[in-house]
Amino acid sequence: MTQAVVIKSKAYGIHLVLNPEWGFEDLLGAVIEKFKESGAFFKNAQVGISFEGYELSFEQKYDLIAAIEAHTGIHIVCIMEEEQIQEACVLAQTEALIRERVTNHAVFHYGSLQPGDDLHADTGLVVIGNVPKGAKVTAGGSLIVFGALEGFAHAGAYGDGAAYIAALSIDTGQLQIGRILFIPPENGGKKKQKSGFLHRKKEGDTFSPQIARVQDGHVIMEPCTKDLL
Repeated sequence: MTQAVVIKSKAYGIHLVLNPEWGFEDLLGAVIEKFKESGAFFKNAQVGISFEGYELSFEQKYDLIAAIEAHTGIHIVCIMEEEQIQEACVLAQTEALIRERVTNHAVFHYGSLQPGDDLHADTGLVVIGNVPKGAKVTAGGSLIVFGALEGFAHAGAYGDGAAYIAALSIDTGQLQIGRILFIPPENGGKKKQKSGFLHRKKEGDTFSPQIARVQDGHVIMEPCTKDLL
């Protein structure tokens, strides 16, 4: 590879192939120049990003993201790890279907929430990102989280017991559907990665999509399949 950086368009957003023979500061400058040339192609896009070829630290990934966003109209909503890319492509292909099945008037929120955030929608709600502990999401209809759900989630907020909550993972979040409250068991104190982007729970893990819904007057949790949505 002779170029410093190659930009590839993927179903989930942007894939950067970085030359490992370059120093990081020079590589950062090259990325900025590259996006100045081609950033218009992604103008105002909300995308995920992945990296290849260069062993980047957590901080270096954020430096690259900040530089890209500062010099383009791109908004990067998640960092994709190798294990997540196949899942992300499936999510991208089914987003239109989710819009239709949740409700024709669903609200889409792009980006992870932060602890203390309180997101509310009178209709169905789709969050493209994580809902960390300390954050709250409320939907008048069903709720889908394309990320980790660890905070408080309430679907069917106006009494709709047929609503559901689906997420790529549900971990120690307090859930409510209609008037029925369910508190999942603790996860045993597993250490979390920093929130703010889609993440795996630990190295080697993949997401295990789950759905919570009301059955016989109780909120039950089960593996999520498209047939249940």
